[in-house]
Amino acid sequence: MEQSEDTQVLGRLRELLTAQPDLGYRAAHSALQKDDAWKSVGLKRLQRLLPIARDSSLSIAKHASCAATTGHQVEDPALATVEDRPAVQKRYRELRLERPDASVKYGMMIAKCQSPPDGYGVTDICEGGVVDAWNREHPEEAIRVGDILVSVNWRNSFDDMMCEFRDQNVCVVRIRAADNPSMVNDFSGAEKETAAWQARRARVTAALIPGLKKIIESEFGPGAGERIGRVEEMYLRAGRNQVYEEIGPLGKIFAPGYIEGLSPVRPFHDTKLYPWIAELRCQWKAIRKELRACMHDESLWTPGAYAASNDAYGKDWRIMGVLREDRWQDEERFRVTTAAIKKLPNCRPSEAFFARMPPRTKIADHSDNLNYILTSHLGLELEEGLCSMTNGCEETYWKEGEMFVADTSFIHSTKNESLRPRYVLVVRFWHPGLTVEEQRAIHLSHTILTAAGQPK
Repeated sequence: MEQSEDTQVLGRLRELLTAQPDLGYRAAHSALQKDDAWKSVGLKRLQRLLPIARDSSLSIAKHASCAATTGHQVEDPALATVEDRPAVQKRYRELRLERPDASVKYGMMIAKCQSPPDGYGVTDICEGGVVDAWNREHPEEAIRVGDILVSVNWRNSFDDMMCEFRDQNVCVVRIRAADNPSMVNDFSGAEKETAAWQARRARVTAALIPGLKKIIESEFGPGAGERIGRVEEMYLRAGRNQVYEEIGPLGKIFAPGYIEGLSPVRPFHDTKLYPWIAELRCQWKAIRKELRACMHDESLWTPGAYAASNDAYGKDWRIMGVLREDRWQDEERFRVTTAAIKKLPNCRPSEAFFARMPPRTKIADHSDNLNYILTSHLGLELEEGLCSMTNGCEETYWKEGEMFVADTSFIHSTKNESLRPRYVLVVRFWHPGLTVEEQRAIHLSHTILTAAGQPK
């Protein structure tokens, strides 16, 4: 029944797109609400169907052009039902997994948040587990990161499936292939980046810690060097070529730069923890006006700090610096934005910039490698409902004038499914759980490692 209703909604959306090809999410919803026949179409459903309708409208135009050119009848791809369309076709398979006893783990990590319409996403396959062995023996039937676990022994709630994995030595799993393979998590970029970091930093780590302690004691007094134990442990771990990794129900943390004990450990933080956010939000329109005055000057947009990784993560992503490497970039051009950030109470900014994401693009899965720097985003100009960030297994959508705070040591990605660029103000700031001595020590280490040719 729902499939039939989706087909009808798609038909109506294609009619609207024919009249207005650049129809946005809000305008489409408003148009549907004017007709009693479509008032039941909710926002989430529209968010799912509008991209499909837009793609099919483009396909119809392409097929019509082909028919006009060749004179041949071309089948209309839009006549297929939602379930028949290749872009959303679901492929299910059932696999039998066996283990000798409970000491052997199945080794498949599952996101606790559900992946509509059914099941839970596979976030990692652990080496040496039952699933890893199955994949090696049956490469054509391999369970991959991004696939959806629908049921285990015909039980389909998250808790029931976890109980089956825990208690049973034979599990029949029902798997659905990822709807959009291009969005499947790929941690290879982050892993390569970390391997390079480890190799370069090994030669300076041994000398770094004693030097930091001496400087901290000279600035904060005798004994202050003993209060940076967490920073010392982070660099000792780096010297052993160890990266902090954690896979849990909230997602995967991947952080070569990891300070123990910082909380909360969540992909997105409650903005009420940071009262200064309300003050920055109050000035969002003035900040947007300042951005609009120069947003079309391409000379001001740069690939950003991780230019070498941009081709892998998002080659078209660009930033316009406001605060970089402890320097305010252009206080005359960004007078309002600079003053607003400088006045934020109890916020220690490390970096600030405007970020532009082109239409119909995505930034692939990656980690920012640090948990002691948090990232806040202020939405400035975008198509609401079509621009989102997935951090760990949680997803949030940007809204104009609204903010969120993310711990980007979680593997994360972003997407802009709209037909226009997405602009946000990014303010990265020191985690408030750091002591002043720890922040100073890390800041000094950044300077030292940069001078030695290593990333922060």
